[in-house]
Amino acid sequence: MDLNTRERVGSGGPYEDVVGYSRVLCAGPFVYVAGTTAGSDGSPIPASCLDQTRQTVEIIKAKLQQVDVSLDEVVRVRMFVVDIKRDWQAVSQVMNGYFSDIKPVMSMVQVAALIDDKMLIEIEMDAVRKTRD
Repeated sequence: MDLNTRERVGSGGPYEDVVGYSRVLCAGPFVYVAGTTAGSDGSPIPASCLDQTRQTVEIIKAKLQQVDVSLDEVVRVRMFVVDIKRDWQAVSQVMNGYFSDIKPVMSMVQVAALIDDKMLIEIEMDAVRKTRD
């Protein structure tokens, strides 16, 4: 796999062109997913952090599938939560449902705010593509 070749995938979200980033960037076997929130695919933002977490992982999962990568290839997850004391258990419940067998490294940190007041969590993921025969 050529590390000099880059593949980019956008989500059509409102901030990608304004800020100048890709939702997903692949460089050889390495796959990076930018900070993603519920609603970044144009769908309504749910009220609960649990539902936002689930929607966000589904958005990321769909974007990874566009570059032939699955969640079982994820090696790192970073979660940025507006109220970690209130929401860490709900976030953990959703993440465990997706990653209990995969067990990538994860971080969850509290942030002061996200770009939209309705957003309660933002998630980044990194993956390494498995060798395909």
